[in-house]
Amino acid sequence: MIYLEVTTSSKSVRNTGIQRITRRIFQELAARVSLTPISWNKVGRRFHRLSRAERAILQTPFLGRSRPTTHPELRGENFMVDAYRTLFRKNLQLTDALQEGDVFLIPDIYRDARTRILPALNRKIRGKSAAIFHDAAALQLPSLYPRAGPRRRFREYIESLASFDLVICVSGHSHDELQRLWAQYGTKPTRTAVETWPVEFSEEERIQEQKPLGNLVVCVGSLEPRKNHLLLLRAAKSLWDRGLSFDLTIIGRSTVGHGWNVSKQIRTLQGKGYSVRWLRHVDDRVLHRAYRDCKFTVYPSLVEGFGLPIAESLWHGKPCICGGNGALGEVAQGGGCLIVDQDRAEALADGMAELLTNPSRYEKLCEEARERRFRSWSDYADRLLAHLGSLFGSGSAPQA
Repeated sequence: MIYLEVTTSSKSVRNTGIQRITRRIFQELAARVSLTPISWNKVGRRFHRLSRAERAILQTPFLGRSRPTTHPELRGENFMVDAYRTLFRKNLQLTDALQEGDVFLIPDIYRDARTRILPALNRKIRGKSAAIFHDAAALQLPSLYPRAGPRRRFREYIESLASFDLVICVSGHSHDELQRLWAQYGTKPTRTAVETWPVEFSEEERIQEQKPLGNLVVCVGSLEPRKNHLLLLRAAKSLWDRGLSFDLTIIGRSTVGHGWNVSKQIRTLQGKGYSVRWLRHVDDRVLHRAYRDCKFTVYPSLVEGFGLPIAESLWHGKPCICGGNGALGEVAQGGGCLIVDQDRAEALADGMAELLTNPSRYEKLCEEARERRFRSWSDYADRLLAHLGSLFGSGSAPQA
């Protein structure tokens, strides 16, 4: 039995890369082994099995809730909802539930009381425990995330990961960064592995030569500091002022504080007649259509654990302008990307101008993108189960 912790992916329709991957992990593993999805209650500080509504969000998050929203997490991820769960939901004691041969797997980031509770829990359970590690951007970019509280909680999260029997990193870069942080903090490391993400969209949707609808440029990513939207808007404005004609569409949920700064700048540009739109948080259907219709994408993020929007753009046969550092470079190096210094507005603007005005360069990158081959979900799920099985001295999946 695998107990899969799906807290964020079952409480709201939030649909960032981690939540989309978590939902697909649930889908793939549930088709192969006996699996119980569980959720963490921040108020009660305990786990519980999913309600019917939570399971519905996990399996079909946009059924009846497909309208774009700014803060999708507000419905379900709040104090009042967890207080209700505390009163009316039965506590799940993992120390009693997990038997020999069972696995507790947490694929999402956590920065709450779990950083203190999970190490003790991992020592007590009779089964094994595993976590998926994505990135440590809050610690890598202190100038963008200067608040001491969140940074301290992220450090506690990093340290708590060492209590798991296995940590699976989503890229070589994230693996190296995790090892570096453990060494920096004097934390005894645990067993690690690297398994990169597949691309979310199904093969039936891939069209090798989808023609763009005009000069549409798309950027996918939550409005948080490291995603670098303000610099992108500055670069786009400089191109519009130079007379280049294109439409810029930004897709992603907002965040407290910084998200308001980005949306304010978008409204300012719109008021002056510049062609920029913010679609906010959208479902996979709208996201797929944006990739399909665009000429190319821009992903100016400074640091990533993987860089899913790059892979998704290439999967759709569309070039991506991005940085070449860390995990971004790991995804981009196979072709189809125009590598720039994403920390400079001039470099972003030059890259966008290149793909807007140089047909031969653009077509070459399109051809490279169409030739890229991406990992299947079937392969990822099989490898994930092999890792979990290896915790018991075999390469087979945990017993059903």
